[in-house]
Amino acid sequence: MNRKWTQPEQMLLRMTNDFTDNEIAPFDLQIDHEGKLPAGLFDKLVNTGFLTMMLPEEFGGAGFGPEITAAVIERIAQGNASVAVTLEGHFKTLDQFLKYGTSALKAKYFPTAGERIFAFSMTEASGGSNPMGIQTTAVRQGDGWLLNGNKVMITNGGLAEVYAVLAKTAPDELSVFVVDKDMPGFQFGKQEDFIGLRGTPVGEIVLTDVYVPADNLLGKVGDGPMLGDSAHDDARILMGAVLSGIMTHALNLSVTYAKERKALDVPIGQLQIIQHKLANIAMSRDTTQLLYERAAYLKATQQPYSEAATMTKAYGSRTAVAAGDDALQIYGGYGYSREYPLAHLIADARALEIAEGTVEKMESAIALAELGKA
Repeated sequence: MNRKWTQPEQMLLRMTNDFTDNEIAPFDLQIDHEGKLPAGLFDKLVNTGFLTMMLPEEFGGAGFGPEITAAVIERIAQGNASVAVTLEGHFKTLDQFLKYGTSALKAKYFPTAGERIFAFSMTEASGGSNPMGIQTTAVRQGDGWLLNGNKVMITNGGLAEVYAVLAKTAPDELSVFVVDKDMPGFQFGKQEDFIGLRGTPVGEIVLTDVYVPADNLLGKVGDGPMLGDSAHDDARILMGAVLSGIMTHALNLSVTYAKERKALDVPIGQLQIIQHKLANIAMSRDTTQLLYERAAYLKATQQPYSEAATMTKAYGSRTAVAAGDDALQIYGGYGYSREYPLAHLIADARALEIAEGTVEKMESAIALAELGKA
């Protein structure tokens, strides 16, 4: 892709590069080891304006489009993927507000989006890839709705303060409601202890007779499956950017090590077997980057992008795990040590073979899309 960035976009990328190099990358291993962002980093993200960069200016944002937003996510992921995924979860939720929220809902919540994280919550213990299996219900109560149920495995669960919640409004009907953590009956539940993306909180929310005003319906009653698919598509573009960033991180580490490490006084980068691994990482990174850039372009130009987004994450997640493994092998025994980031790069990438739809489900979706073209 030969996208030419505008002057404001170039300034944003320079700022992102500086922020990543100075505020994120130095803490990469610390984030993985401690399982949380270092003190003050979230406030710096807020103060720098990252949380609203993709909101239109009329809603208090910077008005940046899908292509530059994805590029920013990729650059941040080169420093640490957890920080990038935290922003990804926030952005994909704001996207659904933009697409399906009423003017009143946007006016109510967008002024707070620059300092409060938003999250999209679909998954339950009884329903992940099959949303009709969920048990959370929304029952009409006066002028609003009464929500009951538990949501698990929420990206930014516990950190986010505003949640788009998928609930059953009838036995075969799903709708999405905006729930604020300050609403009576809202509670945070279990926090997951995952092996990768350790700086991104993933947790549970518990809803007990939470009253939600009618204005907090996102889209229309019954729009839940459409909103869920839309959120998946938007997330998968940004996850492709995250995966490209992870592979760049692995490649930079591998190239540096291959130049410095010697075998019989010869840098190991001169060995064909090492060169093959470096080439595979580079080709996988570039292909994933092209895939997410194409999906972001289709989205920006208001063309169908669901299949392109699905390809991006399906291909990128599989190859990023392999790229991390190649990088670890280049490092040899040192790559297996927690003093180096190779293990957590693999674990970070591995999470994205599951999140926002498993690789297997995405491959089926791609195949069905292709069969439908025949």
